[in-house]
Amino acid sequence: MAFTLHPVVLEDAEDIARIFQEAFKHDHIIGYFNPNVPTNVVWERDLEFYQGLIKEGDIYGGRITKAVDTSTGKTVAFARWQYPYTLTPEQKAEKEEKDKNRGRYHEFLEGSNEELQKEFFRQLIEARKRFIVPEKTYFLHILAVDPAYHRRGIGSMLIRPGLAAADKDGAQTFIEASPAGLPLYLRHGWEPVGEMAIDMRPHGGTGVELMPLLMREPNAPNKLGTLDAETSEN
Repeated sequence: MAFTLHPVVLEDAEDIARIFQEAFKHDHIIGYFNPNVPTNVVWERDLEFYQGLIKEGDIYGGRITKAVDTSTGKTVAFARWQYPYTLTPEQKAEKEEKDKNRGRYHEFLEGSNEELQKEFFRQLIEARKRFIVPEKTYFLHILAVDPAYHRRGIGSMLIRPGLAAADKDGAQTFIEASPAGLPLYLRHGWEPVGEMAIDMRPHGGTGVELMPLLMREPNAPNKLGTLDAETSEN
């Protein structure tokens, strides 16, 4: 079975949203965001979010790539990289306004775990401010693989172009990793630099869940073996 990479266009938004939902349905934190929200409401919100990301293009460094199964034409995975970018003063003001008004995706849906999401995004924003220099740092924002296509090397296919660009620029690369995706990222040369910690007990979970924060130095040696096990990741 072979896979090819292609830039994502607006018509791909439904496929991208579907893969994201499947990949993170049982995530140790995100899976608890909307326990009592109708699935159609969550779907509409996620679809709107990805349509917005695709329309945004590369003005803020965003590059979204999909992996396609050549035997069926089906989109089975995607990654969103944020490459370094520099904005004019006018663009900075526009971005600040957009960040304040990101639409329904950053509003709390009725039946959602509002306090969990507040704490998650508080820590997430703090981590990104600490580790990402927009003009210098590469950032693997989202990596999601359809669970039916795990362990086929697709995650690494989507990771390598961004790492090659970062290595060429002599730049660091940041990611927030789920425990499931951590082994893959460590094999590609990322190293832990911190972690997010969220007590899930008030939100339907059973304990404190961690999200490792990883930074990769330029040209870091990878530790990939002959079997390149894959997982889904954000």
